[in-house]
Amino acid sequence: MSRRILLTLALCGGLVRTASADKIISAKPIHNGIGIEVGAIINTGMSEYGDDYNNIAPNAQGLVIRDRNGMTSRMVIGLVIAIAGAVAASGPKSVESRSYQSGNYVITETTTTYYSEEEKAQMRENTSKTVGSLFTARYSDFEMHLYSRDLFGRGETSGYKLNFFIGSGSDNYGFETGFGFGAANSLVNDETHLLTNVKWKYFGMPFRATYVKGPLRFSATYEWNFLKYGLKDSPERKLQPEMDEAGMPTGRGVVTSGSHPWHVDVSTSIFKRVALSAGITAQTLKPELGYYATAGLFF
Repeated sequence: MSRRILLTLALCGGLVRTASADKIISAKPIHNGIGIEVGAIINTGMSEYGDDYNNIAPNAQGLVIRDRNGMTSRMVIGLVIAIAGAVAASGPKSVESRSYQSGNYVITETTTTYYSEEEKAQMRENTSKTVGSLFTARYSDFEMHLYSRDLFGRGETSGYKLNFFIGSGSDNYGFETGFGFGAANSLVNDETHLLTNVKWKYFGMPFRATYVKGPLRFSATYEWNFLKYGLKDSPERKLQPEMDEAGMPTGRGVVTSGSHPWHVDVSTSIFKRVALSAGITAQTLKPELGYYATAGLFF
């Protein structure tokens, strides 16, 4: 009887270890799985919503919604490519201008060349193939962050950020890119205790690399922000008094923030239903860092 008990305990121990590796804590659902994640997100420190130039670091709290390997990013990116292809095909192929003197007048002649029907058909075919490849891509990811100061969050930031990813890879790694945009306002006291409105804006392309090791998924994301260009030396980057509609000072400051942030995080899932992640954000090579964490249910 004792041998049977020992054998049963050994088998149970093996099953528990297997369950722990594959079912209890695993990165597979959030890397290779298909589903929707709904949860909460917290940002603190010098996140992308802050301004390292004026050393203002708001706390941002809100909701996070992800569509992992679903249809959201595929359909949105496919629609953008289809519209861009249609606009390109219907537009001019080339425009040439030539100016010359005729008596007392300067005459400008403009020659516009349009695509032939054969070229338009080829462009439509290429667009169709590109859109079709999106639906056969191994990975897609849609991420939406919603922040509020008084509804579903108690931080200092109100706004949103959306990223649409498409990528390829294997069971252990992935490479994704796409496009994203967002805007947020933060009301936070700066070092001089002046209530400051930090206006953050984002429109660009995110690039992400992921690697799965055991039960953990490691990610590095770079968000190229087109709206950051021209902001470094702009007066909007410097803290200045905020004016109301009548042109009178409101008694608080205002500054515009934008960067090309890096995000490095680690994530996992528990029982394939609870998704957890934590990471750091770096706006520049300065030592100031931002920290964030998410927790949600994966359906």
